[in-house]
Amino acid sequence: MTIDIPILIPVKERSLRCARKNYALLPYTAQYLHAEGVMQQATVITDSESLIQLATDLGMSTHFEIRKPEQDELTSCYNYATEKSIPLFFLCPATQPLRSSGLLQMMYELLEKNNQYYDFITTISSVQDRSLFFVKEHKEGWKFATERKHRKGSECTAEYMIDGALYLIRTSFMEKVINVNDANETFWKGNFTCVKNKAPFMDIDTQEDMRQFEFLKKYFGKMPAALAV
Repeated sequence: MTIDIPILIPVKERSLRCARKNYALLPYTAQYLHAEGVMQQATVITDSESLIQLATDLGMSTHFEIRKPEQDELTSCYNYATEKSIPLFFLCPATQPLRSSGLLQMMYELLEKNNQYYDFITTISSVQDRSLFFVKEHKEGWKFATERKHRKGSECTAEYMIDGALYLIRTSFMEKVINVNDANETFWKGNFTCVKNKAPFMDIDTQEDMRQFEFLKKYFGKMPAALAV
């Protein structure tokens, strides 16, 4: 990678829905950034001395920030970017640990090609719309959520969704976002485009998400060495 843009990884000590998830997930983000050759650009922003120690052990720079109540990760990145006078930054959430290679370079080249048009670039994943198989539990048992004559996998279509695995954001745009009542609504009204993340989608926010992630690690860890590629 030949660009010099900070990669910010905001992680907090306390997670109400999945305790200590950032301790388990941060090493995977570090592994990805190391493989991409950009560890020297990575900074972990956190309110935890323990997470600072973990990030340091993983080879990443750190920045201690005491978050305000309900402060989100975008605000943490904006605070750091304005303090350091950074015009652009990558946001690399630890909770989306699966990313295909080359994404940072593709995002940067796309932004450069379009100069000042886009406020941010993010990643998208391809998912199958399998809603024809959705079911709901009723008093009399489980039933399909929708009425369909046929329920064949071949009728499922591929859809693209924003996966939030990576963002490339202009700090000047974030200034507009932060200073409004509904920052989330304003953010998604910005001019943006997307690059395709070829890795499977997994956003780990809950204990159930973490259980599935741990299952995948254990499952593939059992693969015979002769079959591993």
